[in-house]
Amino acid sequence: MSFCKLSSDFSKNGYTQLENNFIVEFVPNMNPLTLKVYLYGLYLCQNGIDHSIKDFEQAFDLSQDDIISLFKNLEELNLVDCIEIDPMEIRYLPVKNSSLFLKKFDVKKFKTFNVKSQDLLKRQIDINEYNQYYYQIEKHNLEEDAVVRVIEYCVAKKGDTVSANYILTVLRNWAHEGIKTIEQVDARILNEERYNDDIKLVLNALGTKRACTLEEKSIFLDWTTKLGFTLDSLVHLAKITKNKKGNFLKLNALVNKCFELNKFSTKEIDDYFDMEEEYYSIAKVVCRNLGVHYDNLSIVVETYVSNWCNLGFDQSALAKLSMYCFTSGIKTLQGLNTTVNKMFKLGIVTSEAIDIYINELNCFDDKIEEIIAEFGLGRNVNKFDRALYTTWVNDWNMPGELIDYAVKQSKDKIQPMQFLNRVLSIYHNKNITTVEDAKKEKIEFESSYKQTKTPKVEKREYTKDQLSSLFDVINEVEL
Repeated sequence: MSFCKLSSDFSKNGYTQLENNFIVEFVPNMNPLTLKVYLYGLYLCQNGIDHSIKDFEQAFDLSQDDIISLFKNLEELNLVDCIEIDPMEIRYLPVKNSSLFLKKFDVKKFKTFNVKSQDLLKRQIDINEYNQYYYQIEKHNLEEDAVVRVIEYCVAKKGDTVSANYILTVLRNWAHEGIKTIEQVDARILNEERYNDDIKLVLNALGTKRACTLEEKSIFLDWTTKLGFTLDSLVHLAKITKNKKGNFLKLNALVNKCFELNKFSTKEIDDYFDMEEEYYSIAKVVCRNLGVHYDNLSIVVETYVSNWCNLGFDQSALAKLSMYCFTSGIKTLQGLNTTVNKMFKLGIVTSEAIDIYINELNCFDDKIEEIIAEFGLGRNVNKFDRALYTTWVNDWNMPGELIDYAVKQSKDKIQPMQFLNRVLSIYHNKNITTVEDAKKEKIEFESSYKQTKTPKVEKREYTKDQLSSLFDVINEVEL
């Protein structure tokens, strides 16, 4: 979303640019309603106003099919491109490109193409249809034989009286996919023929007996080639959609949902739907614990909960983590997500493991408090102390008695914590693990940490930090 936007009043008081070429070449002869739709769409595009086809329906009191038909007329004039996706997308083109459509093509240049094309059809191809083929060839730099093969494919699908509109729709859609040579057309046809029976199985599972449309076939190819679903999984999803009284659009939404959730096999899909009720229950608990509210929990389930469960976290563990996060000031799902991922990296995914970890951190704090008291520092434990102690115990595997000995060595030093860390690092690097070996080690930098004056120690009572302090170590974990 943009930080700065024009107000609606600003847009209404602004201007919509219209090229002079459009006025000269199109306005005199264009159908008035087509002209109105073109100008209204141009206004919406140039002023960055969010809109849908419903805005056109309301503005002109027309049906959706009427609006699409008008834009199809504009497409024939090369003023827009109608991209056959769901929903249909209209792309405005520079008016200067229309000169290609308006120009007179050299018929002699396309003599061979004309003969091959007409031989495939029983109906007569008129000059307007030929011009549209010429235009597509030059606009997209298509091979003539590739266009002939497209016409042949359409004849095989619809018969030798197939309409020009059907042929041009296939031609434009494939051209937008980058299919320009006869080899690419053959490969696309081979793919489509290979998948025809598969598509029928999916449609039958969906409860649809009719033949698939071009758009449905294109979507099916995306499912299998781009998204990576198997036929078994797609048939299974179609049956699920049928049981919910859904149509092909609902099936497409379900396939894309499973793709986002990383559920591809029938077992993964069934397991997800079997667990879906529990996922929503987890979402409710987590949101309540964090103090956030969502009218629709599906986004919470799909974005967070399903991923957390895939990592091995259950409701008990996530409820516990969300409560700990709230207490420590983390009150967003993204914040909880970061904590969950860091816990996973530490190998902590169960409620019991979380309790052990928290108790371990409490024990660490108790021991660190003893060290701070021994040094007479008169302060509470902080995250830097925890990071050091965690390194000594978990990373360097320092025995407790060796740490105690090093604490005694550091007690009367300036900056005793720094001195202690340096001593233990020497022990670690030299593989010293016993007090006996440590006593033999000469600390060469000791003199630089000697105190010249004994500081006055202020006695005070110590309290443990809030629960948030227990997550300081987690925050040091890199994802």
